[in-house]
Amino acid sequence: MRRCMTDRLFFDTNLLVYGMDPRDTTKRAASTHLLKRAFGQGRMVISPQILNECYAVLVHKRRLVSALEAASYLATLYPACTAPLDAQTHRAAIAVEARYRLSWWDSLAVASALQAGCRYFVSEDLGHGQTFDTLTIVDPFTPHAGATLALT
Repeated sequence: MRRCMTDRLFFDTNLLVYGMDPRDTTKRAASTHLLKRAFGQGRMVISPQILNECYAVLVHKRRLVSALEAASYLATLYPACTAPLDAQTHRAAIAVEARYRLSWWDSLAVASALQAGCRYFVSEDLGHGQTFDTLTIVDPFTPHAGATLALT
C-alpha cells in the first residue's frame, strides 16, 4: 500500500465523535491524535454530511455534550469540510450503493470522499482494507493504521 504525506484522508463521523467522547479514553486519544495530525498537515477532509451526523450523535443520540460545545468543536473543523455534498454527489452515491451494496449514508460518504480525491477513508465502521474504486478503508484502531496513513 502506497503511503504519502500528501494523500487526502476522509474522516468518518465515528472519529469525530470519539474526539469528544469521555467514555472511551483509548479511542478518544487515538482519534484526537489522528485528527490533529491530519488537520495540521492539511490532509483531513470531511463533508457537510459528516458534520451533521457528528452534531446529531454528540447532542441528540448520545447526549455527550451540549449543543454549544458541539457547535464550537465542529466549527474548528470547518476548514477541513471540503468534500462536496450536492446533486452530483447524490447521483454518485446511488451508483456506489448499487455497485457495493452499502447503506445509503455510507454510500453518500464514500461518493463524497471519491469526489474530493481522497485516497483513504478513515473509519471503523467499514471493512478495513476494502476498496471502492481508488478509495481504501483504513480502520484507525488496527495496528499500523497511523503508519499506513503517514500520521505516526
